[in-house]
Amino acid sequence: MFQSFKSRLKKKNSVYIIFVLSYISILVLTLSSAFVYYAEINQRITKQTELSTVTLLNQLKTGIEDDLLYISELSHEIVFNNKLELAAKGATNSYSELMKDMASKRKPRELLFDYFVYINRVDEIITPNIQMDAQRFFHLMYEFKDLEYDDFAKEYLHGNHFQEYMPIQTMNQYESNTIEVLPYIQSFPMTTSSEPLGQVIFLIDAQNMFSLVNQIHQVTNSDVYILDKSNRLIISSDNAPEIDIQKIDEMVNGSSTPEEIINRVVSEKNGWKYVSSTPKSLYFKENTKYLMNFIAIFLIYLIGGLLIVRFLARRSYKPLKEINDLIQSHAQAPGEGRNEYENIKNTLLDQIKNGKELIEVIEKQIPIVRRDYLLNLIRGMMTNYDEAAQQLASIGIDFTSDTFLIGALEIDMDSSFFMDHANLSEKSLSLTRVVAENVGCELMSEYFICYFLDAGRSQSIYLLNLREGLEASEAVALAKRQADALIQFAAKHYRLNLNLGISTPHSRLVNLQNCYDEAKKALEYSKLRDMYETVCFGDLGHLHFDYYYSMETEHQLMELLKRGQYVEAKEFLNTVFEINMSKRIGVGAARLLLYEIASTLLKVMNFSLVARGDEPVTDERIIEQLIGNSSLDGAKRRFLDMTDKIAELSDHRVISKTEKLVQRIAEYIDENAGEHWLDLNRLSQEFEVTPQYISNVFKKYKHENVKDYIAKHMLGRAKELLVTTDLSVREIALQLGYASEVGITRLFKKYEGLTPGDYRLEYKDGRKDFQG
Repeated sequence: MFQSFKSRLKKKNSVYIIFVLSYISILVLTLSSAFVYYAEINQRITKQTELSTVTLLNQLKTGIEDDLLYISELSHEIVFNNKLELAAKGATNSYSELMKDMASKRKPRELLFDYFVYINRVDEIITPNIQMDAQRFFHLMYEFKDLEYDDFAKEYLHGNHFQEYMPIQTMNQYESNTIEVLPYIQSFPMTTSSEPLGQVIFLIDAQNMFSLVNQIHQVTNSDVYILDKSNRLIISSDNAPEIDIQKIDEMVNGSSTPEEIINRVVSEKNGWKYVSSTPKSLYFKENTKYLMNFIAIFLIYLIGGLLIVRFLARRSYKPLKEINDLIQSHAQAPGEGRNEYENIKNTLLDQIKNGKELIEVIEKQIPIVRRDYLLNLIRGMMTNYDEAAQQLASIGIDFTSDTFLIGALEIDMDSSFFMDHANLSEKSLSLTRVVAENVGCELMSEYFICYFLDAGRSQSIYLLNLREGLEASEAVALAKRQADALIQFAAKHYRLNLNLGISTPHSRLVNLQNCYDEAKKALEYSKLRDMYETVCFGDLGHLHFDYYYSMETEHQLMELLKRGQYVEAKEFLNTVFEINMSKRIGVGAARLLLYEIASTLLKVMNFSLVARGDEPVTDERIIEQLIGNSSLDGAKRRFLDMTDKIAELSDHRVISKTEKLVQRIAEYIDENAGEHWLDLNRLSQEFEVTPQYISNVFKKYKHENVKDYIAKHMLGRAKELLVTTDLSVREIALQLGYASEVGITRLFKKYEGLTPGDYRLEYKDGRKDFQG
């Protein structure tokens, strides 16, 4: 048969050669194009994966480093504290002084679980709260689950340890709660070469570190590892396989094997390595599927072409029509009037379209990376601004000019929008953020490229880049006009109050942190005003605002005073003044600084006065007297004297008017529940506010539903009547205000898990002690 086909080929040599060569050329050209396109897709995906993953690893490194740096600094403060060495040597009263110091130094950190001191001389553990024998401590308080105490004591409680991390340990906390921690040990004194006086031991929350690592694992589907400077594995993501340390050290970012892409970030501070291993198959699975489908289609074409060649040998000059019909019969959308080559071209275009859809799927992960990267940029957490433009472009952010502003937005949580809703939930807050983002960015987009960033529960940030062709001198006016429109819109349509501060324009990405600082200051002034309107930093007056007194600083000072830590508050005030004196601030800034501090102290004093039942001080001249016309040193002395006055006045915790109302409602329920029928309508009439408002504020300040609070008091009264009287369940139900015994039965089943009758049997005959 082959010889017959060959002889016929020779007879029709020109037709067969043209057909075969043309068909093979199209097939080879198309397949080559597909492979080139496939390789390009691989390269782009690899680059996107590398940039996104490295950004996430840098964020992980920054987050962990901040807490580890704090732990290291706290370790040094304790180790170099002379009270520690005195305590270790047995000085009188040194233990109590040391415990006070330890309690005052600790601040809440995500990774710091607990810390304590081991005294070698007496084999004891000292914490901010207790002093206990070491073996008993590690039995009752923190018991190693997989490590014998003797082995731990021999290896770590003795000998010199310099900033040493133990392997992650599973411990039983208080004999019940299982925790996973990363112990960090520092011997003291650090300069000794002989047996140390003891050890300072920190327990780092390994479960929190697991959570941070697994967040990246969930976003990128990569295996994530953290190694210390000695290449010892600290932690890895869930189900991560064993890592090849030697292979990791030989690779750089973006290196790949046939199976995976390796990315690595090394900490300059402690030498830790943050490594991700991303399976290539995860990202290229869909692309490979398209490629295989493409090859399968062309294999069909090849088989069809061979059949047509044979048919052409029989039918002479009819092949072209037959070929076209065959291609159209296999195509999803037949193309009328197109030849077979055009049909192949359209097939390729379909493949390109499908490839773009694949890229869009991958880019859906980019918004998380984009938000975190911009927040780091704004807050000054970047270290290399030279690469910022390239990294911004890689996550789809393109600025059209070099003029930037920032708007700092805060939602007033006491707005009617929240108080009038049945449930104060995250859903309500999310709705307000949607309004702020969509309406705000739509208004700003007329003159700016706008990026909206969440900065906390009720705070948000607008990053504004002035559009090309507009003058920088107009930027603030344009932003203020649109911001005022946003505030008016939110108040009119949602009864939502917004405070908004706008910075002055700055150029270059490195100055975004200056914009953010100015916007926050403007926001603070916005919150002080009686009206809800935009405040621009440049409109605050001709002042030099380079002084140190941020919102966080004021909050810390107020907290120290409210907690009664007056010595610490005075030391803190001294520190604030020392910092500002070293900055050599101008006269205007100094006066504004003094005004803010005076306002803070007056605010705390008024809280104390109201708590005592006295009238608050409202005369602005009091602030002027505090500030005076003297130097910063003179004002500081007056402020310290005022702190002493606050110490004499303040014996009660400061509470707001709303919280006082909640306390009155709770006291009313305590006195009347069980004697009179109580519900939200009765409380509404008594306190002259709406039932919905009572429900919302009661849950906010008592962290409990008001109906449950009433029900528990009714239950207590019912228990008392069941045990101390012979009244029937129905009579007790009627006395408590229920229409029938069904209501009281439901109450007992909900909170006690048994009926009123069963409760009476268990407690009245003395089988159990009654508890009201």
